[in-house]
Amino acid sequence: MARPEAAKQNNETFVLEIARRFKAPREAVFRAWTDPDAFAQWMGPENMQSRDVEIDLRPGGRYSLVMHGSEGAVYPLSGTYKEIKAPERLVFTFVWGHGDLKDLEMLVTVTFAEVSGGTLMTLVQERLPHESARQSHNQGWTGSFNRLERFLAA
Repeated sequence: MARPEAAKQNNETFVLEIARRFKAPREAVFRAWTDPDAFAQWMGPENMQSRDVEIDLRPGGRYSLVMHGSEGAVYPLSGTYKEIKAPERLVFTFVWGHGDLKDLEMLVTVTFAEVSGGTLMTLVQERLPHESARQSHNQGWTGSFNRLERFLAA
């Protein structure tokens, strides 16, 4: 079950935290984040497709993708891996290539814990500039995690 999302204000930035259980081994959930073909299958809200996914999985390595909306909009996203501890933890920057948040570097930490019947994944996104950014990212991640759940069940 999903844990309620929490927002905290810290030095004029906001934090988003989402926890989600998946009925899959943590190695499989971790791999879904780190394999480009798997990542493309679920990353993005329900009405988006991720394409051109590139992952250089090492500290200092970069990732990038382009989300394509059903209405034709294009949303480039990229970042740099700061920490990789397979299959327990990923830390990376998160930078949009468009819109009001273009070039703003946020920080995402994803942890993967073994629990009875699967994996508890917790995502913390820091450096969100305002509450509306926190809310829109909450919606985006929630849609992505719905897709991730279906991907892992397939």
